[in-house]
Amino acid sequence: MAPGYISDIAFEGLKFPRGIQWDTTGHLLVVDRGVGIYRFSVDSCLQLQDQKLIVNDTDLNHGISMSPDGKTLFASTKDVAYSWAYNSDTGDVTDRKTLVTGMASTAQDGHITRTLLSPVSKPDWLIISVGSQSNVDNSTLALSSGKSQVRAFNVSEVSENPVVFHEGGFVLGWGLRNSVGLGEDNQAQLWSVENSVDSVTRNGNEIHENNPAEELNFHGSLLDNFERGNYGYPNCFAVWAANEIPDQSTVKLETGDQFSMYENSAMNDSLCEELYQPPRISFHAHQAPLDIKFDGDGDAWISFHGSWNRAVPIGYRVVTVAFENGQPRDANNSQSAAVEIMANPDLTQCQTSCFRPVGLAFDTAGHLWMSSDATGEIYVIRKDDGSGVAAFTSNAAVSGPTPGPTPTGTGSNDKPSVASKLAIGVGAWVVSVMAGLGMMVYFL
Repeated sequence: MAPGYISDIAFEGLKFPRGIQWDTTGHLLVVDRGVGIYRFSVDSCLQLQDQKLIVNDTDLNHGISMSPDGKTLFASTKDVAYSWAYNSDTGDVTDRKTLVTGMASTAQDGHITRTLLSPVSKPDWLIISVGSQSNVDNSTLALSSGKSQVRAFNVSEVSENPVVFHEGGFVLGWGLRNSVGLGEDNQAQLWSVENSVDSVTRNGNEIHENNPAEELNFHGSLLDNFERGNYGYPNCFAVWAANEIPDQSTVKLETGDQFSMYENSAMNDSLCEELYQPPRISFHAHQAPLDIKFDGDGDAWISFHGSWNRAVPIGYRVVTVAFENGQPRDANNSQSAAVEIMANPDLTQCQTSCFRPVGLAFDTAGHLWMSSDATGEIYVIRKDDGSGVAAFTSNAAVSGPTPGPTPTGTGSNDKPSVASKLAIGVGAWVVSVMAGLGMMVYFL
């Protein structure tokens, strides 16, 4: 633990706990992958008690959220987002409805988490993140694929007639390989943390140990008319260790820039900079960020699940990123924005003998709760005097921006930026050129 912080195990013995969510009466809800959703009360020693399985569904695997009024519970499988009527006093869950379908991957190695966020700023909406079908998934070059995207859906419009993910919603970003973590800050702005590509090369040279960076991406707000665009994947990736990327002929790279795997081809670093939205903050490669939550001071807290294919393990920790005036305090090229709060002391023992952070959730006292799927545990993090880690606010959108045009409908009203439209054409052309030249694309 960082100086001034302590942590305790609040519960152990779960199968594979992933997303966690507080209800309005102070009960913690936990998605236990392969089991369903558990509900717990909390005693005066911050231990979880009264374990109750409120949703028995072995297909639920990660996503969970609660409407701001506490009356609707959301959860997801790899293919479907559901809602239930929820009684926070009793924990009773009734009237399951299918909201969004068509999210399952057709590939065996596709990403299966469907992260959910019910935003305080627009309580009738549900935000969903869907990852790629494979490590380098060229189908995501088309917006119509519905992969590697974050979309928002008006729940009041789809509760009676389910919508297919790629056919509806309002696009909050695409070209996002696997943005598992979604968060809404205190100014009604939306953020995601992205798991970037594995086994990346540069003109055939292996550079994957320290590149590409994991990303903190900014998505504007559902209250304004912020133009959503393409964030680069699978054409371009964020730089972490610029000095390890060879053949920098069009742009001198630094941390936070975007680079192409094929600098000497049609898609180069200069086009990456021109066409795509860069991350707001970058993190060291392969840490696998899985959740982001904001405290009452406006700072972000991020869980890093940890690497699985890096020679020297990295991640397996919880960090905080300082914000100021609604944006990260550090510059885009910073390598020190993430301040470590909790970490495994000996990463040489990871993955097998380490906790692996997944879900995060603040309680009303400002304590930070965390799930560890590999160990079946729930932790609570607080200051060493027992107080919360930071100020708490019950409203994640206390002072949002002046409302602008509201996203409408569940049809194809999505309007990507000019750069995004151009990126589709350029990206598709690059893929065809690569295929013609016999270039290899690495898949896991």
